[in-house]
Amino acid sequence: MDDDIRNRFARLAAQRDADIRLDEAALLIAAEAEQDISVEHYLSELDDLAVRFKSDDRFHTHLGIPVSALVNYIHDDLGFSGNVTDYYDPANSYLNRVIDYKHGIPISLALVHIAIGSRLGIPVSGISFPGNFLVQYGGRSGTIVDPFSGRELSRADCQNMLRQIAGPRATLKEEYFSPASPRDVLIRMLDNLKQIFWRQKSWEESKACIDRQLLLFPERDEFNVQLGAVYEMQGNVTLAQYTYTQVLQSASDDQLKKLASKRLLALVSDSKTIH
Repeated sequence: MDDDIRNRFARLAAQRDADIRLDEAALLIAAEAEQDISVEHYLSELDDLAVRFKSDDRFHTHLGIPVSALVNYIHDDLGFSGNVTDYYDPANSYLNRVIDYKHGIPISLALVHIAIGSRLGIPVSGISFPGNFLVQYGGRSGTIVDPFSGRELSRADCQNMLRQIAGPRATLKEEYFSPASPRDVLIRMLDNLKQIFWRQKSWEESKACIDRQLLLFPERDEFNVQLGAVYEMQGNVTLAQYTYTQVLQSASDDQLKKLASKRLLALVSDSKTIH
């Protein structure tokens, strides 16, 4: 079953960015971690949430759907909110859990906005803002929303948020509002999970995150360096050496090559140590 899930994720990852269905990919990430998840069931749940919004007379308008109406529907009517009591629970990154319990972290809650918006024909994109994942309705000049709080943000609000994260001298840059591609969103989701599992020393779970990141970006050698580190932590010196050697042979980034070389030398040195 896990192989089927991984293979399905691999098929999605092989598609063009524009063709990757984010909600399906996110549910496949969850399905590897949790048993007996029906991806189709939760896709249908998202369909139902969009249908419920369209059937509510409060939101009918000849001028189109106002952003505030959909944001209020998601956060007030449906009750989606940020999980402030257990932020680093891996379940906050599993879209099925977010749909079931209405709690999550910014990026998983952003997926709810994106998924419902896509079903309503409303352009909603993720924004990899420094330190916080946001969503934007209607393109580059559209409304910015913090999916964790459900609050619409002005540029001044974004400036204040940035300074809280990066210091009082930090200034906004247009690049901070660039739409995140589906691959970038999935990479960031997997990064969040990987960091949690790494702190827990859950190496198999960390490796699963890296494996899927490599499916999304096979050319990103930093993921192979991380994979080598996982093999080290698991005590698999042979695989670690092989992985670092592959990085040395294929990487174009000198810093990554230096890191791989350093780890290889350390492994050789450790193997010569007499215990």
